[in-house]
Amino acid sequence: MLTKNQVIDAICRLNPTAPMQWLASFDLAALREYYEHLLITLEPRGSRGWVRQNDTPAIVTRKPAA
Repeated sequence: MLTKNQVIDAICRLNPTAPMQWLASFDLAALREYYEHLLITLEPRGSRGWVRQNDTPAIVTRKPAA
């Protein structure tokens, strides 16, 4: 099983625009979920689907700061 630092390194190899400090602010479970999502995006479209977790909304909105 990969450590948090190993997962962050793996994510940065697949997504070099992701800042390491920002990734470090997430817990290991969230990082693993994102890493799995990135791995699925490397496969041909439709070969395997990514399944959104039940506890996360499909649509998220944000209000700008006043």
